[in-house]
Formats: sequence, structure tokens, C-alpha cells
Amino acid sequence: MSILIKDTTSMERIQIVKEALGGEYDDFYDDYVDGKKEIAELNSAYSAKYAGSGSEE
Repeated sequence: MSILIKDTTSMERIQIVKEALGGEYDDFYDDYVDGKKEIAELNSAYSAKYAGSGSEE
């Protein structure tokens, strides 16, 4: 099953997020549900902001 925006409806995307988060919904994923950004884009942006670049400075 594809989780890409082009292959899912907004209701399916809500279910995908809930299943991934153990039944909860986080508004962080609103852009995915609204069809604006893929999950990978959101997770990548989050990682870059909060996990750092992975290189030591």
C-alpha cells in the first residue's frame, strides 16, 4: 500500500498517521493530510531542525 499523497485520500492519510502514532493524531502532520507535503518531507524537516545535521562542529 502506498502512503503517497497522489495514491491516498485525506481520510486515508488521517488513518495512516493515526496508525503510525499508535492511534493518536498529531497536527504536525496536517500538511500531509491536506496534501501539501509528503510524510518524508515533514520528517526530514523535523530531523534537520531538532536532530541536527549529524556532523560535529
